[in-house]
Amino acid sequence: MNISLENYDPNKHDNQTIAELIFQSDEEMNSLVYGKEPIDVITKLLEMGKNYFSSENTYIAVSEDEIVGVIVGFPVNKKSEMDKISGKTFAKAMGTFTLMRKLPLYWKMNKIVTGEMDEDGYYIHTISVKPEYQGRGIGSQMIEMMEEEHGKLYLHVNSKNSRAIDFYIKNGFEEKFRGEVKYKKKYLSECLMERNETDYIKGVSR
Repeated sequence: MNISLENYDPNKHDNQTIAELIFQSDEEMNSLVYGKEPIDVITKLLEMGKNYFSSENTYIAVSEDEIVGVIVGFPVNKKSEMDKISGKTFAKAMGTFTLMRKLPLYWKMNKIVTGEMDEDGYYIHTISVKPEYQGRGIGSQMIEMMEEEHGKLYLHVNSKNSRAIDFYIKNGFEEKFRGEVKYKKKYLSECLMERNETDYIKGVSR
């Protein structure tokens, strides 16, 4: 199934559909991060811009005029800046009171969503494919397109999501770092994975 990638356009694309896709990328973590109404919060962030989901960071996978996936990313050397900018819009989208209640969670998550990344790499914040279109190569195509454009890729994935980890390994990623923290009697863990084009080509050729 072939796709094209388009920059997100709030005046063209359906924000609700995109918000649902972003939420589905990791429902457990996104429920923690965005609160009781995560899709509503993500929709507001899409509409507001100046955060992770700004139009310059968000790409829509389209097949025959239908949105089938989404991928969000930005250069590694802009990640710290993006984290700070997004924090400000989070307060507006969630409300200051809710944000303050979640600060302990965010501090803990900062300890696991980390690991060494080359400054010239590209960080994939979110990648998601509509459930009914999974298994058709859409996710792999998005990764290939991002690597063709940006080179070395990094992403974090929930350590409990073995299916996602297997998918990334199959697409040339390797685990670089694993962080874990305890939050409200539950353990949260994320893996940093890297895909290096040169290493991937070598692996395929062996």
